[in-house]
Order: sequence, then structure tokens, then C-alpha cells
Amino acid sequence: MTRIGEHAVADAGAAWGAWLSTRGQGMAPATAARWRAILQAALNHGGVALGFTAPKLPTVAQRAVDGVVYLTIAEQERLLAAYSQWAWPVALVLCYQGMRSQEALRMDWRHVSLERATIHLPAQGSKSGKGRTVPMHPRVRWALAMLWHGRGCPGDGPVFLSRRGKPYSDTRAVGGNPVTKAHATACTRAGVTLFRVHDWRHHWASHMVMSGCDLPTLMRLGGWVTPRMVQRYAAVSGDHMATAIARLQ
Repeated sequence: MTRIGEHAVADAGAAWGAWLSTRGQGMAPATAARWRAILQAALNHGGVALGFTAPKLPTVAQRAVDGVVYLTIAEQERLLAAYSQWAWPVALVLCYQGMRSQEALRMDWRHVSLERATIHLPAQGSKSGKGRTVPMHPRVRWALAMLWHGRGCPGDGPVFLSRRGKPYSDTRAVGGNPVTKAHATACTRAGVTLFRVHDWRHHWASHMVMSGCDLPTLMRLGGWVTPRMVQRYAAVSGDHMATAIARLQ
């Protein structure tokens, strides 16, 4: 066992990525995870039989119901660490505040209170048409404080700048996401597949309910308009509780 198709065993990750983009295209994450497990088992068996260290294949982000995707905490940390220095603060906000991408990218220092540890998201330009003020996660507060001091303690202006030092473009009217490329690069580095930029919002909401957050509070924090839009996360909470019960010895 020295090759996987056109790839050497050492490039098993590339072989897996090529398979996902062809035969695995459009496949449900749970199904892709099963195929990954089969290939990983074959690699592990070959490593034992032939005396080499089997490479680890990139993991598949898990999808619960209704398009809900979330990472494990280990995958989260690996992915956050893989972002460029410009994209990392944006990803941190998406991970811990549950904002929509453009809400994060359009943040202004006028609406960030490091003293009160809050972020205000104005109604103008928001998807829901309503403003909201959300508490700042300690990790986000630390990162924004470092960014603020590094910029000379500005009183206003965009919080996040691209690698060229320019504000991120507003793509709400035309679609697309200015950090998609940086996100894809980070996912490749971290070995995370099938996880889009927008999935950070699902990841945040899923882990919020798994930590005990009730759905009405989640709805207010995330800026959802109706309870129906957060009801899908109830299934994540149910799965988490079932897993917790199953751990009992």
C-alpha cells in the first residue's frame, strides 16, 4: 500500500480532498465522515502491516439537522489558529459572538465599549432591521483591546481591516463574502472540511445551547426575528443531552 489513486500515501489528505470534490461532492457530512473512517482505517491497517506512520485525514465538520454545522472545541481551536493575522480577529468574533459575517465586518469602534464589554449592532443595514447590544466574550474583549491599542485607541472607524489596511467591502447587495478565501486557506491548514464562513454562526449557536443557553436568549443574542429560526438548535441540545447521559458508567 504505497499509493491512493494518483497520490502517494504521504499525500493521503490530498487524495481525500480530491475524492470529496468529485465523488463526494454534495454528500451529506455524516456520509462523508463514514467514508473517511473507512479510508482512515485502511491507512491505519496498512501502516501497521508495512511499518509506516499512517497520515491523519482531515476531519469532516458534523451537520446535525436543517443545515446546522458545528465543530468540536479541538477543531475550533485548530481552525482559529490557522487564520492569517488579519482574518483571525474576524473569525474570533464570528466564533464567540455569533454575528453574521457582514455584521462583524461592518463593526465600528463607536459601537464597541471595552469598558462595559458590549458591542452594539445598529439597526441600519441589519438583516432583521433591528439593532441589538450584545455582551462581549472575554476572549473577544481581549483581542479587540489589543487591536484598539495597536491602532492608537481610535474613537471611530472600522474595527477590522484587510491585509491591505483597507475596510472590508460591503457585499450585502451583491452577495459573496470578503473573507471566504482566507477562511478556505485556514480550513485547509487546519484539516477541516465542509465548513463555510457562515457555519461559524451555526457553530456558535450549537455550542450555546449545549452549554445551557435557552432558545429565547439565543434568539435575542443572535438577532433572529422569530422563534422558528432558532428551533432547529433544539435538536442539537437534545443530541448533546443524550450523549451526556450515555457517558454515565
